[in-house]
Amino acid sequence: MENNLISHELEQMRSQISALKDKLDKQTIINESHIRNSMKSKASDLNRTVGITIFVGVLALVYCTWFFYVQDFSLAFVVCTAVMLTVCVFLTIAQKVSLARLDFSQGNLVETAQTLGKVKKHYSEWHRIAIPMLVIWFGWLIYEVVTTMESGPMTIGFCCGAVVGGVIGGVIGFRINRKVVRKATEILDQIEELKTGR
Repeated sequence: MENNLISHELEQMRSQISALKDKLDKQTIINESHIRNSMKSKASDLNRTVGITIFVGVLALVYCTWFFYVQDFSLAFVVCTAVMLTVCVFLTIAQKVSLARLDFSQGNLVETAQTLGKVKKHYSEWHRIAIPMLVIWFGWLIYEVVTTMESGPMTIGFCCGAVVGGVIGGVIGFRINRKVVRKATEILDQIEELKTGR
């Protein structure tokens, strides 16, 4: 009789432990699904930001090439500006393609983290190339303005406008760059959370 009672209690405990384990498994699945959805949402925001950057880059490529050509700036300057902007647009497109390939629903977290890590590194280190390149290009632009346009208020106005536009563009570009790096870091942290939670 006592053995039956102990056996019955053990069976109840096993049943409760099994139910608790099932509940925890379901909770883990729900938690993982929630984190993956959050990563997907952040990646979508990243894609949108990079897409806008590409659109603005293409507009700048077309407009600047046309404008500098019409202003009779040297052919070397026009071609170098077009090449510089084209390279920037293509590098940004390459990052967008990498982001578009990420699968946050069922994808391999290790591969996703590696790809996203490369995108983050690109944006984190871009200033090392961009700042010297823009300083050289801006100096060349001022030289072209001074040697091509007649001295006077128009030249001074153009130079002032170029400086103000450059500062505004630099601030916007820096903020976009930081946003991409921040979002990528947040997603990588969530991937790490999922990997350690398993």
